[in-house]
Amino acid sequence: MVQAGTDLETTQTPKIGRRQQGLAERRRRLVRAAGELIAERENGNFSMPELAARAGVSLATPYNLFGSKAAVLTQLFEGQVRGFNRDNAWMNGLPPAKRVLGVVDRLVAAYAREPRFYRNLVKALYALGTAETAQFASPVGTLLVQPLIEGLIGDGLVPAEVPKSVLATTLTRLFDATFERWALQDWPTDQLQVELRAGFALVFYGLFDDAAQATLAAAMKAATVQTD
Repeated sequence: MVQAGTDLETTQTPKIGRRQQGLAERRRRLVRAAGELIAERENGNFSMPELAARAGVSLATPYNLFGSKAAVLTQLFEGQVRGFNRDNAWMNGLPPAKRVLGVVDRLVAAYAREPRFYRNLVKALYALGTAETAQFASPVGTLLVQPLIEGLIGDGLVPAEVPKSVLATTLTRLFDATFERWALQDWPTDQLQVELRAGFALVFYGLFDDAAQATLAAAMKAATVQTD
């Protein structure tokens, strides 16, 4: 294992481009190592020394490049979301209710493929202290929720007086809370889908026309049937 203070990132090189490439490669190794450790552990938790050892870097490197474990987990989660949602072109031309519910369905489909990994990711976040947990930024808001809202507003499907930031924050918090319940209480994945669809439907119900409301009402009714 490379000792702290002797990692290659401390070596001066006349070619800035090569140095930046080296830093980027170490970031990738750390994020990849975090994913491996989360997948392997029963509770998804790992220490920063374990992360550095798995990535083959000095103990100081994760802190120098990311600053905190929360930042590493944020980068890992963002990479996962980008992996299954490379662009938002699939929303183009869809009726508004199908866009809203489609965001949920794409998320859940990805989680269903690797449920252990995503559950452990949440458990790893919960193992952080309160201050560090606050540093975690859910990529779902920026990569899925915001494009959804911007597309709806751009097409005139959401009233202009509705604050975009409030809508985005509400949906992101709704997702985060439901995702945590699914992970920590071992909900079946279909329950995650039903609950998220109902929550997103409730937020948008009063903003859409009658045709869209009928689709959203059906999503909310499905949640009622499941909980009865």
